[in-house]
Amino acid sequence: MSNHQNTYLKIIAECSFARTRVSNKQIIHFANVTPATVTETTRQLQAQGLVHRRRYTGVTLTEQGKAVAGQLLYAYRLCEVFCDQQLHLPLAQIPAQAWQMADALTPVTVRALAEYLDHPQRSPFGGLLDSTALPDDSHITRLSDVPVATTVTLTGYLETANLVAYVDHLDLPLNVPITITARDEELHLLYLQLPDDREVTVNALVATYLYTVPVMASVES
Repeated sequence: MSNHQNTYLKIIAECSFARTRVSNKQIIHFANVTPATVTETTRQLQAQGLVHRRRYTGVTLTEQGKAVAGQLLYAYRLCEVFCDQQLHLPLAQIPAQAWQMADALTPVTVRALAEYLDHPQRSPFGGLLDSTALPDDSHITRLSDVPVATTVTLTGYLETANLVAYVDHLDLPLNVPITITARDEELHLLYLQLPDDREVTVNALVATYLYTVPVMASVES
């Protein structure tokens, strides 16, 4: 497949996490392309047996598509770890740089990089690394869906430059308990309480791409 098609698979895989399906609008936004381009590329991916397209309701990965996307995400997140641990790049620069690096890796190089990095389990943004499958999202709840007065643990978020910069600006930590104290439906805001008594306000749309588990659930390191 072309890098262009790989990029679409990556976007679909990431955006489908904790969701039933991915809308064309989401793909248009994250790929920064026209609706016609999305239609044509997803049609090509469907012809290859990698996605199911549903008019008006969006796109889902087939089992074959999940396998291919899982390998893409694994190489990508290995590169994220490398950019973070070895190159010490600013967090917001890592997603784009890591994707460019991953595009050039052969399977042999991916295995060598995993060995060099001592087989990391998570990306700097909480994403799981699994060379055999996409991460299991059955226990994940989007922060936007968490009820008020509930305490959860933020385990990861969508790995795009803008979202990384947003979370970094808020200094929103992973793997610590956070409590949703209030919700403003009119302004589309969530209000969070952190263990250090900091109060953080999060855009509700952004919160759909922040992933949580119950506070008592174990979090893989």
